[in-house]
Amino acid sequence: MGTDSHTWATHAHKQTADLQALEQQATHTATAPLAAAIAAAQRAATTQWLTITSAVRTTPGADAIRRLLQRIRELLAGAFRGQGAHAQQAIQEAALAAVQFGAAQAARIGTLIGGSPPPTSPVLEPGPQAQAVTEGVTKAIDNEHHAALALLTTAAITAGGLAGVTAVFRRARRAVARVANAAAVAVTSAAAAGAAAVARAFGPHMLLLWVAEVDACPACRAYAGRTTRPGKPFPGGLTLDPRTVFPSPIVGPPRHPHCRCVVIPWRSDWQTGGTPLPLLLRQRAQTARRI
Repeated sequence: MGTDSHTWATHAHKQTADLQALEQQATHTATAPLAAAIAAAQRAATTQWLTITSAVRTTPGADAIRRLLQRIRELLAGAFRGQGAHAQQAIQEAALAAVQFGAAQAARIGTLIGGSPPPTSPVLEPGPQAQAVTEGVTKAIDNEHHAALALLTTAAITAGGLAGVTAVFRRARRAVARVANAAAVAVTSAAAAGAAAVARAFGPHMLLLWVAEVDACPACRAYAGRTTRPGKPFPGGLTLDPRTVFPSPIVGPPRHPHCRCVVIPWRSDWQTGGTPLPLLLRQRAQTARRI
């Protein structure tokens, strides 16, 4: 106790940077095989299109188009095969690492500021939000596969040519973005769940203090320095810019996909020296500029 609030604010902001690194690693692990498989399938489909059009000056005949469509269906099936299970496993493992990360950081900063560790060891679970997005990732991938197949029609390829083929794979790549979003949400929400578990272990008077990442969006910056009790929601609709508003209350970060805000334990009677830490976090957030 007694260390200046600027020291603790800097430490808390470093935690958001560490969380970003954890999210990026999880995203790469979960999405890289799918992205590579879709890219390889597109190269093969493009090669076949060029092959069937190189010897003719007009649009390929119906039989050639039919064979191309069948080949692309096979390529997409191969690209998506097993990807849901892989992504789900990768995100689940990342969420488990994130809840441990959030708990360890919360215990450390709470012990250093408060002067003593939590009296009990919390039970750590990634939490319902991380579980929901993890369990939904296979369905999300399947949906994008079917959406890409829906674009694969004789009329679309005849009219669009290679651009029509490209559109099919561009639609398929939305699956990569959906997996990336799921990984981001799972990691940040699991880290917040770990911090909340530690806050509860400290005792009934402990709060959760929102720390916005340095380049947070206007909505997240509006939450900086806000507190709530573990398990109780932060209010919805807070923002520093009315163009960026999320109306629903939330129990903790993420406020949106790829939000790397964190929560840390806090008690209203803690003294950190200088400007009170919640107020300092608000001041920093209000004067920050989004990179």
